Amino acid sequence: MNLETARARDLMSVSPQAISSEASLLEAAQRMNALRIHCLVISDLGPGRGLGIITCKDVVQLLGELDVETLRQLTVAEAMSCPAITVPAELCVADCIRLMRMAGVRTVPVLEGAEPVGVLSFTDVMGAIGNPDR
Repeated sequence: MNLETARARDLMSVSPQAISSEASLLEAAQRMNALRIHCLVISDLGPGRGLGIITCKDVVQLLGELDVETLRQLTVAEAMSCPAITVPAELCVADCIRLMRMAGVRTVPVLEGAEPVGVLSFTDVMGAIGNPDR
């Protein structure tokens, strides 16, 4: 696989799962667990606010400071990264990796125009490296 010619759309996980910014963190954690995914996209933030993202890492880091009951009371909006670092679907994977490293994130929503069409993570890149037929 050539990271300069492969595009974000080639490696991304398709159909990103979304959640409301008003949902509880417990609901977000349960949803990620049930779907066996590591992030949810938040797109109900209003005009000009971009997208948000909540990851398993965000929730687990909060558990170091809070108990599970508190996750029922906190909303996704209180813990999400917003605006999320995003990449266009046609950006080469090498540039995606550089951007993710500079921003200190491991997962980014992939956009077609302004619409989220997937999620790209370091796990997706590692999977492609480990599967040369991809």
